[in-house]
Amino acid sequence: MSTRLKVLISAYACEPGKGSEPEVGWQWALQMARFHDVTVLTRANNQPVIEPALERLRGKQPLPNFVYHDRGTFLLDMKRRTKAIRLYYLLWQRSAREVVAQLLQAHQFDLLHHVTFAGFRYPTAIWGHGVPCVWGPIGGIESIPRALLPWHHPASLMHELSRNANNLLQSTPFYVLPKRARATTLVLVSTPEMRQTFARLGFQTQLMPTIGLKTKEVPFRPHRVSEGPLKILFVGNLITLKGVDLALEALKASQTNATFTLFGSGNYAAPAQRQAKRLGLTDRVFFRGRLPRDEVLKVYPDFDLFLFPSLHDTGGYAVIEAMFNELPIICLDFGGPGVAVQAGCGVKVPLGSRKEVVARLAAAIRFYDENRGAIAEQGRKAREAVLRQYDWDRKGEQMNPVYEEAVAGATSQGKSIRVRPEYTGMGRITDLLHKMVSFRGALAGVLGLLLIGALGFMSLSLLKSETRRIVNDTLPGLSSAAAANANLGQAFTRTVLFITEANGDQRTRLRGEIDEFTRKTTVYLREYEKQINSPEDRARLEALLQRRDEYLKIREKTMELAENSKSQEAIAVCNNELLPAYYRYCEVGEELFQYNVAEGKSRSGRIMLVCTITQFFVATVGIGVFVMGFFIGLFK
Repeated sequence: MSTRLKVLISAYACEPGKGSEPEVGWQWALQMARFHDVTVLTRANNQPVIEPALERLRGKQPLPNFVYHDRGTFLLDMKRRTKAIRLYYLLWQRSAREVVAQLLQAHQFDLLHHVTFAGFRYPTAIWGHGVPCVWGPIGGIESIPRALLPWHHPASLMHELSRNANNLLQSTPFYVLPKRARATTLVLVSTPEMRQTFARLGFQTQLMPTIGLKTKEVPFRPHRVSEGPLKILFVGNLITLKGVDLALEALKASQTNATFTLFGSGNYAAPAQRQAKRLGLTDRVFFRGRLPRDEVLKVYPDFDLFLFPSLHDTGGYAVIEAMFNELPIICLDFGGPGVAVQAGCGVKVPLGSRKEVVARLAAAIRFYDENRGAIAEQGRKAREAVLRQYDWDRKGEQMNPVYEEAVAGATSQGKSIRVRPEYTGMGRITDLLHKMVSFRGALAGVLGLLLIGALGFMSLSLLKSETRRIVNDTLPGLSSAAAANANLGQAFTRTVLFITEANGDQRTRLRGEIDEFTRKTTVYLREYEKQINSPEDRARLEALLQRRDEYLKIREKTMELAENSKSQEAIAVCNNELLPAYYRYCEVGEELFQYNVAEGKSRSGRIMLVCTITQFFVATVGIGVFVMGFFIGLFK
């Protein structure tokens, strides 16, 4: 592009050298400043890190200007004390919209670009200003399939079920995602799943990975393949969504002597160590904890292979770092890693049942263990792919025509089967069978089959009974509880916005949204009540309803104060009464959810017991029939 545009980038997360989202915001700002006059709107909290970094770069390349903005002391304090990062982000975007309007009036920008947070589920400050805007790259629609949900880890299960429900809700044609797409000149997505979601809603997007590397600054030494046991590496948070449990099961199923080293920490670290011990892998699995990024970058060349079966990673920095260091990747064909690992750079395992996924991961480990030459060849291709697609300088060059397209308004609009009969062998074989089979033997066989059939019928009846209870009680209960919790969270978010909103029309809109989410919560709790079949379950629900009534009364009191222009009193009530009531409500809701999880496990256990008993009796009767038939035939 011959003309330098005046561009405003919105980057809530923007810090050099921190990795993840802050690094994404920082690098997009630097890259686009090479081509255009860039101003970046970010948090005031980032200023102490950004300004020294800009001084170090001064004179080496064109630099962006930064505008720093944060909310008031009360909200910052609430964010620190409650860890309500997402809520604060929503409030920040609301206030940042006014800052964007002021900057537009002063500088007349040609283009607005939102880069962080890079999740689709959040609103941004760039919409509705009458200026071309680019949204993304964004992701986050990737949901864990039911078969791979962390059923063994209740805390993570509740989070993932809520996230899946939220993804489903937000991507419906009648919810916010289509509205946001229509408000955007050009949407960039970081995963195929995000692109497919927009396509189902009738919007075309461009696929562009969110993450990148400053390849000239990352240490590199040529990789040498091990001659002994295969050395497998994992780097990342030890949480269920990273698929660490799948990786450990696959290592066991691979039947190799490969070692597996994990760098990272998280709430699944202790369960993962117990799982490794249970699988008999303690002498081959090494948990090294979390290390600074500079130290982790030095260890990649010491390994042969990178195993990363993440279940919904939009990016995956560790994946491209490993590829840069010539390590082939084993991952799921899903999300950001599925985009990064191109043909010849590793093995991408398609989604399926848990058994299928583990078997395919194990097969990939065996392949590399038996084909060391493939490690070197695919490692070189992996490095080339990163240099070609993920180097930040290249990514800046890729984004430049996107800016041009957005400003120009050139957004894309939007036989019969013949079955061979089985060979019957009729003829002389019939006479032979007549000599071999006696009436008593046939009668014993028929009686044996009838007994097996009776056992099977009884077992199926028991299984159907337990399964019916899971389908009609446990699963609907889990679904209703998760949906109720999700709508509760949405209503609480709107309540905080309501308290801090001064505009009357906006308050009316927020009041309507709060009432709607409250209504949905009531509907889901009534649905849950229909599934109750035990006094304990009913007692838990009644405790939840009691907490809910307390919370709703305090919420109404808080909102009335806000409506009567008593903002400070409303904030005080929110801080001292509403938040504690909300936490008590959530605590009882979690207990109810965990009760349903425990019931599901108990019923699943009974199903497994019935199956085991049935297998034992069927095998016993089958062997008895065979032995009886043998002796009858012998003495015929």
